[in-house]
Amino acid sequence: MGAENERTGEAMAHRVAEDLRITVEDRQRRLEAHQAAIRACTACVAAGFIPESRPVFRGHTGQRIMVIGQAPAEHREENPIPYSGASGRTLRRWLAQAGFPEDALHERCYLTSLTKCFPGPSRSGKGDRAPSAREIALCRPHLEGEIALVQPEVILALGRLASTYFVGNRPLAQLVGQSFTHGTAVVVPLPHPSGVSHWLNVPAHRALLDRALTLLDAIRRERGL
Repeated sequence: MGAENERTGEAMAHRVAEDLRITVEDRQRRLEAHQAAIRACTACVAAGFIPESRPVFRGHTGQRIMVIGQAPAEHREENPIPYSGASGRTLRRWLAQAGFPEDALHERCYLTSLTKCFPGPSRSGKGDRAPSAREIALCRPHLEGEIALVQPEVILALGRLASTYFVGNRPLAQLVGQSFTHGTAVVVPLPHPSGVSHWLNVPAHRALLDRALTLLDAIRRERGL
């Protein structure tokens, strides 16, 4: 069942990416159909990774920035808004440092993640469990379909998993403060804004974050974001 779901997802990603010259209105209609398919996906449930599927993402084709984390946090609401808690407050502060207005996170950014459902708590009891490589592979067609249809100019990759998805397996300290490309998008790796992460406890890492936000500010000015 898991392999069949993965093949179906790959075919879906191929279909949505096959023609990027369609109009914004057509892309929005296709995106809404793609989002409906994501909401209906039960691949990770069938594979035994999670007890239920509750995908969390938000956005439309008019947004030029895409924020990609590793997985959504736990939400109890029926229609949760990504980054509405402590991580969102941190991320809004970072965006403000890069020159964006207060409402930029939820108005100007398409919000998604490598995997779309809450993976459950970590075994240590601190924070959430990181999704496995198999879970990321099962969700890959969903993410690549979103990227193909939204066509973001800038991708903010939050944390090591999201960053290495685009640039390969390298330490986060070698990525933050630099920019990379994924298709036509500029990828800007950032630390994960979760309070559970200790990465920013290191002074040198905080300096890298400042460098990354300065870079993001320059990209914002250059592209009029």
